[in-house]
Amino acid sequence: MASNPDYGVNSSAREIAQAYASSIKGKTALITGASLDGIGDTVAQVFASAGAATIIITGRNDEKLSAAHSALSSAYPQTHFIPHKLDLNSLAASKASAEALLADNSIPAIDITIANAGFSSRTNVRQFTSDGIESHFGANHLGHFVFITTLLPKIRAAAKNNIPGATRVVLVSSSAMMASPIRFSDWNFDRHSMDVPEEEQPLWFAHPMFDEPASPVPYSYLTAYAHSKTANALMALEMSRLYREEGIAAYSIDPGVTMSGAAKKAVTETIRKRLEERNIPIKSVDEGAAVVVVAALDPGLTGEKGTHLKDCQVLGEKVPAWSRDAAAAERLWKLSEEIVSSKLE
Repeated sequence: MASNPDYGVNSSAREIAQAYASSIKGKTALITGASLDGIGDTVAQVFASAGAATIIITGRNDEKLSAAHSALSSAYPQTHFIPHKLDLNSLAASKASAEALLADNSIPAIDITIANAGFSSRTNVRQFTSDGIESHFGANHLGHFVFITTLLPKIRAAAKNNIPGATRVVLVSSSAMMASPIRFSDWNFDRHSMDVPEEEQPLWFAHPMFDEPASPVPYSYLTAYAHSKTANALMALEMSRLYREEGIAAYSIDPGVTMSGAAKKAVTETIRKRLEERNIPIKSVDEGAAVVVVAALDPGLTGEKGTHLKDCQVLGEKVPAWSRDAAAAERLWKLSEEIVSSKLE
């Protein structure tokens, strides 16, 4: 569990950041996907309110990035905000974005990295990144994979000056991961949803709740999204194994159904009623961001009981088996390296 067992589904990101202010005061944080009215924007605000020295916010859309930077800088003038272009739909662009940060001597180290940017197509027509990769796996997983692994020198630099485990990488996953393991045999979704080995087949229980077909279709954006969110959880698990001895901790989180700007468009009144009937909490952005803050700042987290958090607590064995499988995490890491290498050669 987290160090405070009282934190839960309705806890406030701002209150938690104040409680753990010593973990962020004077530090440098990087947050991908910081559009106004989203989880990333809220995390940036509460980090600043708790004393962060520098916060790098990334975005693909120049206008939205500028708006977020202007609003944050005006509200928190004591924190230095740096807007930085990041296009996760391109592996080359993701790598170049990280390399630009590596070359920036004004940023000697990055203490906290939040991989928050995410994509959902909301159409059952398969789409692709500029590299020809299925869009959810490409942007939500591989884009972040190449961006963060390229940034490792700056993350390692922070770890040398911080107490072990205080340098953190947090990947925003989702409860959607319950619906799909990693399709190692068909990661680009070339085949029918169920035309893969049984252990790679998705579960279909949640699709009707979101107005999707009740039986498997050739390509489902919900399955593809779930697949990418499982990848986020496994990346955190493997990153934790690989770099914990260097003092770097990695966690994945599930913010729950959070009424960010994007969710307000996706969660119709009908879907809201279905969620309420199933006692699935609908959170404010401050409540959804709370678990991100716990994962990033709680000094009591060790990773010994798991690397995935929901409702401000470590889930442990409540996480789907395929999302906490160490062998699958290592296999996905190697697959990701192979894909990135083949696309960037």
